[in-house]
Amino acid sequence: MKQVLIAMICLMSSTLFAQKSLQHENKRGIQSTAYGALSTQFTKFNGQNALFTGAYGGWMINHKLMVGAGAWWMASKNKGVGLNAETHERNNLKTGYGGLMVEYYLINDRKFNVSASALVGGGILKNGKGKGTLPENGGDELKDIDATGYAVVQPSVNVEMSVTDWCRVGVGAGYRYIRGADMDGITNSKLSAPTANLTVKFGIF
Repeated sequence: MKQVLIAMICLMSSTLFAQKSLQHENKRGIQSTAYGALSTQFTKFNGQNALFTGAYGGWMINHKLMVGAGAWWMASKNKGVGLNAETHERNNLKTGYGGLMVEYYLINDRKFNVSASALVGGGILKNGKGKGTLPENGGDELKDIDATGYAVVQPSVNVEMSVTDWCRVGVGAGYRYIRGADMDGITNSKLSAPTANLTVKFGIF
């Protein structure tokens, strides 16, 4: 997941330095631009306060609709289920998710802009690490105690302020719906929660 975020950050950097070349209008009058965003998300996860960091970006059509991809990972330490067999401390949860990202601007090309966005995709949740014997070589190494995949849908509404022609700062609110997680002691309802986000965008809008 971190590798995906790094790749998206590199994409946004190239977007910033190639603004003029990104503007294109075909024979049918469809205007194509692009932008990327870095986002910090405040939410709850498994009933605990959580901080997620992420990035998204993509192709923008007629200065209205963006179609691309996004990914987020949990930067905070959140307690999981059970105790580590060696340290006897509570296990920590680790998670990340990503997928298709769409964003539609209700108001654009003004000092203040309003958009609605949604991510549809999947993620993985891991609960703790411990030592386990590998039969093929007889050695010990850290391995995941428990892990599960899940499906995620995350809509949100955002309000942005244009700092420059190519940079915007925004805040937003939404909800993260998670289904399909299969792990003892953890429910989909506890993983689902409202979200509040702070976002910085770079590109051609």
